[in-house]
Amino acid sequence: MNLSQIEQKTLEFWREKKIFEKSLRKKEATLLGIAKKGKPGSKKFIQPSKKNFVFFEGPPTANGRPGMHHVEARSFKDIILRYKTMRGFFVDRKAGWDTHGLPVELQVEKELGLKNKKEIEEYGIEKFNQKCKESVWRYKDEWEKLTERIGFWLDMKNPYITYENSYIESVWFILKKIWDKKLIYKGFKVVPHCPRCVTTLSSHEVAQGYETIKENSVYVKFKISSSSPQARGEIKGGVLNNRQTAPPPTPSSTKEGRNLDNTYFLVWTTTPWTLPANVALAVGKDIDYAAVKTAGGFFILAKNLVNIIGENIVIEKEFKGRDLIGKKYEPLFKNPNQKETDMEVVAGDFVSTDEGTGIVHIAPASGEDDLSVGQKENLSVIHTVGPDGIVASGLGIPGEGKFVKDADKDIVEDFKKRNLLFAEKNYEHEYPFCWRCDSPLLYYAKESWFIKMEGIRKRLVANNKKINWEPTYIKEGRFGEFIKDAKDWAISRERFWGTPLPVFTCQKCNKQELVGSLDELKKKSLKSGNRYFMMRHGEAECNVKHIINNDIKNNNYPLTKKGEKDVAQTAKKLKSKKIDFIFSSDLLRAKQTAELVAETVSFNKSKIVFDPRIREINAGVFNNKNPKEYHAYFAQSANQGSATAGSYFSSQLEKFSKIPPRGENLTQLKQRAMNFLEEIDKKYQEKNILIVCHEYTAWMMTAGAKWLVDEEAAKLNQDKKDFIKTGQCRELDFIPLPHDENFVLDLHRPYIDKIKSQCQCGGEMAREKDVLDVWLDSGTMPFSQWGYPHRKGSEKEFKNHYPADYISEAIDQTRGWFYTLLAVATLMEFCGVVKDGAPYQNVICPGLVVDKFGKKMSKSKGNVVDPWEMCEKFGADAVRWYFYTVNSAGDPKKFDVKDLQDKNRKVFGTLYNSLVFFETYADKKFKPKKFKPENLLDKWISSRFNHLNEQVIGNLEKYDIVSAARLIEEFIDDLSNWYIRRSRERFQQPKSLKEKDEASQTLHFVLLSLAKLIAPFAPFISEEIYRTLTTDYGLRTTAKRESVHLCDYPKPDKRLMNKRLEGSMRMAREIVARALALRMEAKIKIRQPLKELRFSAKGGSASGGKNYDLRKEKELLELIKEELNIKSAVFDKSIKNEIELNTEITPELREEGVARELVRQIQNIRKDAGFVPQDVIIVMFQVSSFKFQETLKKWADYIKKETRARSLESYGQGMKFDLEKEIDLDGEKIKVGIWKITK
Repeated sequence: MNLSQIEQKTLEFWREKKIFEKSLRKKEATLLGIAKKGKPGSKKFIQPSKKNFVFFEGPPTANGRPGMHHVEARSFKDIILRYKTMRGFFVDRKAGWDTHGLPVELQVEKELGLKNKKEIEEYGIEKFNQKCKESVWRYKDEWEKLTERIGFWLDMKNPYITYENSYIESVWFILKKIWDKKLIYKGFKVVPHCPRCVTTLSSHEVAQGYETIKENSVYVKFKISSSSPQARGEIKGGVLNNRQTAPPPTPSSTKEGRNLDNTYFLVWTTTPWTLPANVALAVGKDIDYAAVKTAGGFFILAKNLVNIIGENIVIEKEFKGRDLIGKKYEPLFKNPNQKETDMEVVAGDFVSTDEGTGIVHIAPASGEDDLSVGQKENLSVIHTVGPDGIVASGLGIPGEGKFVKDADKDIVEDFKKRNLLFAEKNYEHEYPFCWRCDSPLLYYAKESWFIKMEGIRKRLVANNKKINWEPTYIKEGRFGEFIKDAKDWAISRERFWGTPLPVFTCQKCNKQELVGSLDELKKKSLKSGNRYFMMRHGEAECNVKHIINNDIKNNNYPLTKKGEKDVAQTAKKLKSKKIDFIFSSDLLRAKQTAELVAETVSFNKSKIVFDPRIREINAGVFNNKNPKEYHAYFAQSANQGSATAGSYFSSQLEKFSKIPPRGENLTQLKQRAMNFLEEIDKKYQEKNILIVCHEYTAWMMTAGAKWLVDEEAAKLNQDKKDFIKTGQCRELDFIPLPHDENFVLDLHRPYIDKIKSQCQCGGEMAREKDVLDVWLDSGTMPFSQWGYPHRKGSEKEFKNHYPADYISEAIDQTRGWFYTLLAVATLMEFCGVVKDGAPYQNVICPGLVVDKFGKKMSKSKGNVVDPWEMCEKFGADAVRWYFYTVNSAGDPKKFDVKDLQDKNRKVFGTLYNSLVFFETYADKKFKPKKFKPENLLDKWISSRFNHLNEQVIGNLEKYDIVSAARLIEEFIDDLSNWYIRRSRERFQQPKSLKEKDEASQTLHFVLLSLAKLIAPFAPFISEEIYRTLTTDYGLRTTAKRESVHLCDYPKPDKRLMNKRLEGSMRMAREIVARALALRMEAKIKIRQPLKELRFSAKGGSASGGKNYDLRKEKELLELIKEELNIKSAVFDKSIKNEIELNTEITPELREEGVARELVRQIQNIRKDAGFVPQDVIIVMFQVSSFKFQETLKKWADYIKKETRARSLESYGQGMKFDLEKEIDLDGEKIKVGIWKITK
C-alpha cells in the first residue's frame, strides 16, 4: 500500500468532480449549479441541509511557511466540519488571512536590514508598509497547497483579509460602540513594552511569551538619612528609635550618629537596572520588621526573613512597618528630576514576605504597583532608560548607552565599589519575552490607549460558562483563571503596519473623537467646499473618423458642427452653476469646448487654465489609429465590437496594468488626472470649477474620486458604451480620503495620517499616530469577515454565522485568539450589538507540537519536521490520525516519526489489507444486497460495528475526537485480526456458495459502512475504499453518491446490536489469549494440534463469570477450538486454575502438526512465486524419510485442499519449477518445488 499515491489520485478526483463544492449543501436544495429538478433518490438530488453549522477559521499569516503544528490544528478543524456536513448541516468554511502586526513588520525589517523604528521612518512608512503588504502573501500558494494536501476543505477563493478596507472599517465600528460606552481611554500606565519593537503589548500577548530563566538578583543597602527631618530620632544600640524629638547631633560627634551612619534598609530586586530610577521604598504596614546587628552595620528587613543575613544573628529591635513610614534614606544615584517627597519609606499593600526582604524598591517608571504608589504619594516618575531599552546617557548611571540587561553588571559592580551591595544570588523565575521577536520585555510607564475590561470581567466569566471546552479542564483552568483577572486591554501600538487607531485629537482644545466608519470619516475630514463639474469635449472629427488622439503635435481634430451645438446646450445648463474657474485639456477639441462654454457663462477666456494632465489616455503606438486596434491589444481573442461582456471586462481590467508601446495604462492616467484634482482642491475653497477633459480621463477621475480598486473601476465602464458622451457634463463628488499612490482607498498609515478634521472650537483635529493590537483584528473576525455592518448583505451574513458552533486552534490561543474573540463579543454584548456574548459554543485546543524529546521545534535546533515530507512518506491520513490518537487532545505532541510509521502500518495498512482481502476472495460477480447475518462471526462484527457507530457519534457530538478515533482503531484491529482471520476459510474454501456469499455480504457491508464512518477522520483512504466498493461491485446506482463525502453519516442499526454476543466474544478472546500464553510457555507452535483445553466451571472471569455460561455457546466453543487448534474443550470443576491446557503431543497430533506446518511452508512458496489464490499448482517433494512419506499420504487431501494443489508428486529427472526451495520440517531437510498449471 502506498497511501501517498492513493491520496494523490483522490485529490485529482476531488478537483475534477468538484467534490468539495458539491459537499456544500445549500438550503435551497441546490448544489453549485445542480438543478432542483433532481428527484429524491436521483444522482442530481441533494438533500437540503437542516441548518447552518457555523465555523470560524482562525487566520494564519502567510509570510511564513506552514509547519506540523498547522497541520495538527487544521486536522482537528476538518474532522468536525466533514462530520457535520455528513450529518446534514450546511457548513460554510470561509478562509481567512491575518495580515497585520509585528509578525509581518519584523520579517520585513530583517529583509530590509532595518534595525529600529527610527530607521523605518527614515526608509519611509509608505514604502515599508507596501513591503509588508506584499510579504504577507509570500507563502500563500504553499499554505493553500498544504491545506489541500492534508484534505482540509476550506473556501480559499473567498477569504477574509484583515488589511482590507472593509475589514478595517468593521474594526472601527466595534471600537466606536465601545467608545460610546466610555470604555476606551488614554492613560499613563506601566505597560508591558518591547524595547526591540518599541511598542506596548497587551496582557494576553505577554502571557504567550513567558520563559523560565536564571539571572542574578541582588540585595542592596539603602542608607538611612541622618539629617532628614522625617528621620528624626535616636539610635540606641544601633537601632532606629521612632520617638519624635529634636534633631540629633551630627553623625560625627556622637555614638548614636556614628551608628546611624551605618544603618540600612536591605532591599532585594531581580532588576538592578531599575535602581537608578528608585524614588521610594515600600513596606507593609502590619508586617513585623527587625533591625539586625552585623559587623557591617545595622540592617532593617522583615523579621521572618532575617536568616538571609546569616546564622547566629542578633536582633536589636522589632517594630511594625507603619513605624518605618516617612523615614528618609539617601538616594543610590542623584537625579535632577527627584522631588523633595522622594527617597522615603511608604506603605504598600502589595508587599509580602514570601521572598526578598519585605521591603520593595519603588521605581514608578518601571512597575504597575510602583506607579500606583507613586501617584498616591506624589513621587517622581523618572525614566533612566529609553523606550529602546538603552540606559540614558548624561545621568552618571553605570552602563549608560547599553541595553538594560547588559547594564545590570555595570550597576552591580558600581554597588560593590561603593559598598552598597550586600549579596548576589542566582535566581530562577518566569520572565516575559516578546511573543514575536523574543526580546526581554520591560515594564515601562507611558501613555497608551486601553479598553476597560475590569467592568466586564463577570460577563466574561459568565459567557465562558456557556462554552464547551475540550480538554474540559481548560474552561475553569488555564482559560478561566486568565479571564477572572482580565486586565484593561492595551490596544494601541506605536508601530506602522496595522489597523489605524481612528481617534482624532484637537490640537487646540484636546477634544477627542473616534471615527466608526468611512462615512463618518468623510463627514469629519476637512473639505475644500469646492463643486466640480466634469465635462467631456464636444464631438470632434477624431470621433467621427474613429481615431484615437492624444498627440499634441498631431492635434488637428476640431469640433464638428454637431459638437459645437451639443457644447452650447450643455453650456446653457452651466450658466446657473456660477462657474469660478475653468480647467481644460490642452488638446484642440477640449480647448474649443472650454472656450465655447466660457462665452456662454460669461467667463473670461484668458483665464482658462489648460493642463496636459487631463488629456486623453496616451495610446502610444495606437495614437491616430482606429480604437479597435487599441482594444484588440487588450483582448486579442475578440475585438471591441464582438467581445462578450466577460471578455470585454477582462480587457478593461487589463488596461490598468498593461502598457501599450510608448503609451500609458489606465493607472498612470488616473495618477496624473487625480494629481491635478488634488492640487486644485488644496488650492481653492468654496469654488465652482469646470473641468473639460476626455472620456477615459473622466472615467479615471471618477474612479479616483470614488477611490475604487481596479476591478470596481473597470465595472464603471463595462457596458460597451461611452463612459460619458461627447458634450456631456456631470458633477463630480470629491471628498479627500486616505489613498495610495494609485488613488485607491487605503486606510493604513501614512495615508490616514494626512486626514484632518475640524473641531467645534475651530481647531484642527489630527489622528493619533498609533495602530491597533493585531489581536483586536482577529478578535473582531466574526463581524469583520463580512464587513459588518457597512457592506451590503453583511447583516444577514453575520446573523447566519454567529455565534460559531465550533472553533479550534492550538492550546496557546487561550492567551490569544480564544481570549480576544470572547473579549470582543462580550464587549459587543455589553454595547447591545449582540445578545449572546459567547462567540463560540465548542472549542478544541490541541496541544503544542514539539520534538520527540519535548523540546520546541526550531530551525536553529535542526529538529523541525517537514509536513510535506511526512505526507509524501506516510500519507496525510496517517499524519491526521497520529494527531487524533497519540495522546489526549490538549497534551503536547512529542512528534516521533516512529509513531507515524506505526499508525501508517497498524491502522491504514491493516485497513487497506482488509479491502484487498475482500477484493481477492469476493466473487467477481458479487452484488451487494440487503441481508440478515446468521453466522456467529457475521452477527458479532455487525453488532460490533453498529455499537462502534453509536459510540463514535456520541463522542463526536461531545467533540471527543481522541476517544472516537481510538475506538475505530480497536475496531479495525478486531475486523482484521479476528473477524477476517476467523472467516478466512469461508472465503477461501467455503462449504457452500451461500456461506461465502454471507461472509462477502457482511464484509462488504462493514467495509462500506466503515468508510463512511472514518471519512471525517481519514478522508483519503475512506474515499478509496468507498469508490472501490461502489464502482467495482455495481453499487453506483442512482441512490449512491459519487463520493463518500457526499454520503450521509451512518446511523447505528439497533436491530443488529447484540451486547450479549459482544460480551461472549470478548470473553472467548480472553480465553484464547490466555491459552496462547500457555502454549508459548510450553514452546508449542499454534500449528501443532493439542488434545484439550479445560475450563473451570466455578464462574471465574475467563470462563464467563456469573452472566455467561460458555457450555451453552456451542459456536463460540467451536471457534475457540479452531483458534487454539485443540480437539476438545472440557469443563472441569476440579481444576485449580481457570483454564488448563493439555500440552501432551501424541504421535497422531505431531503428524497433524507436521502436515499443517507443511501447508504453511507451501503457501509461503506460492507467495514468493507471485501466485494469486486462484492459481492451481502441482507440488513436488524430494524426501528420503519413510516417516514423512507416510504422513504425506495420510494428509494428502488436506494438503492439496489448503494449497490449491492438483497433485503431490515425487521429484523426477529434469523437472523444472516456477520456484523450488529447501525447507526444514520437523528436523528434516525437504526439497519442495511448485509450478502453476492453470488459474
